[in-house]
Amino acid sequence: MLKKISLFIGMAISTNAVAKGGVSPYLPLNQAPELEHQVQRLLAVSKNTHIMSKPYKAHDIYRVLQTVRHTYPELYQTLSYQLSPYIQSDAGAFAKVTLAAGTKDKTLPNQRGQTTKTNLIVEGGAYANFGRYFGVSVAGIANEDEILPTQSFFYLGNKYAQLDVGYREHWYSPFNDSAMLLSTQAKTTPSITLSNVEPITSFNIRYDMFISKMTEQRGILREGRQDGVARVYEPGKPYLFGFHTSLAATDNLTIGLSRLMQFGGGPRSVTIKDFTEGFFSPGSKDNINSDDAEELGEDYELGDQLGSITFAYSNSIYALPFEFYGEVALEDTLGGSRNNAYSFGIYLPFIANNHSLRFEHSNWQVSWYSNHLYLDGNRNSGNVIGHWAGDEHDYTDYTSAKSMSVNWHWQLSKIESLNTTIRMLENKRDAYKTSYELQTAYTRKLSKPIMGAKSWGAELYQGKDVYGETFARLGVFANF
Repeated sequence: MLKKISLFIGMAISTNAVAKGGVSPYLPLNQAPELEHQVQRLLAVSKNTHIMSKPYKAHDIYRVLQTVRHTYPELYQTLSYQLSPYIQSDAGAFAKVTLAAGTKDKTLPNQRGQTTKTNLIVEGGAYANFGRYFGVSVAGIANEDEILPTQSFFYLGNKYAQLDVGYREHWYSPFNDSAMLLSTQAKTTPSITLSNVEPITSFNIRYDMFISKMTEQRGILREGRQDGVARVYEPGKPYLFGFHTSLAATDNLTIGLSRLMQFGGGPRSVTIKDFTEGFFSPGSKDNINSDDAEELGEDYELGDQLGSITFAYSNSIYALPFEFYGEVALEDTLGGSRNNAYSFGIYLPFIANNHSLRFEHSNWQVSWYSNHLYLDGNRNSGNVIGHWAGDEHDYTDYTSAKSMSVNWHWQLSKIESLNTTIRMLENKRDAYKTSYELQTAYTRKLSKPIMGAKSWGAELYQGKDVYGETFARLGVFANF
């Protein structure tokens, strides 16, 4: 199946081979907070440039940056310097070392399954472009337990069709602190991805599609949908297909659509016909009853599907820029008493020049991230592939919940910053308590590099989890 879809993607890219324009490396995702903060500011104040999938392509962001050269000169200068390593032909883009100590083994939000007990983290990335149409990226995280590739792949193509093959991350959401469908909460999977570097037409159409193979699930349903047949599960590795597209409806409003399809693996066989029917008619290929199973067979049900409709609107009130965004996510089909999720957020990128403020809220119904075909649900290496709060309950209890986060970025001076996030989570079953957590990081640039380090800082993560137990983690880091 994976080979057939990769052949299809290869054919698609070859049809655009004569187009002018080149490929692009990617910016870090949840690894370089200062750079990512400035990029978020840029996207909030520039016209017609909402981008709802990550990681961002460096050349795309650099092109957007040129539009604010005169309206936000300080942002332009700061971000031009930060982007400079990513728009060269080759560069060591970033490096970071963190030493930390923590209590309780709690998963860190959006950090690929790492926990408060992760003591040593070495992060870094570099890339090289060989001409305009081919490049290689190597980026990842090494800790005392394992090596986690984040952006390690080769890429080729042109500005309208870039093919990435390897460990390339995906984040399908306009939200910054969480993503209901796909985020960096779980480990990165090897994938084949096709997307565009430069938006298409005046509507700024962007697309991203990929196929990947997930880690092994402890059980995938082989039989048991028929009456009188006991359920039998076997281990296996499901496939995950993702598709995202967005367009600018107006200069201020962008609309996005996303789909995820988890299918096959282990005892379940899937053909191209099955996949196509599942993509275009998800309701008929999912959640079949026992009568359907008797008539059509155990393998007729494709797998599990998640989808979302998103929007982002930016404008200003009395010279105060803002961005308002939202998402309606669903499993299989929209409606019913369960399996929907609703989120909204607001971002104020410039409260004066030194402060930014973001608020995000999500509310999802029971059984989100679960599926009767897969005992581990929508998980990879034990972590949900979407919202960080999906890991904050008992492993087999998919309770409904709501979350809230507030992020405040304070530029204390030209060389100092403080980035603080407060989160709240309420699982809607009596067995849990409301959790609260604080995550704050202080960063200071060095006037002269010390042993190659250009800046250093300290970070604190603490709170009380959904079981009423306290946790804390203190770390120091250096950026090179």
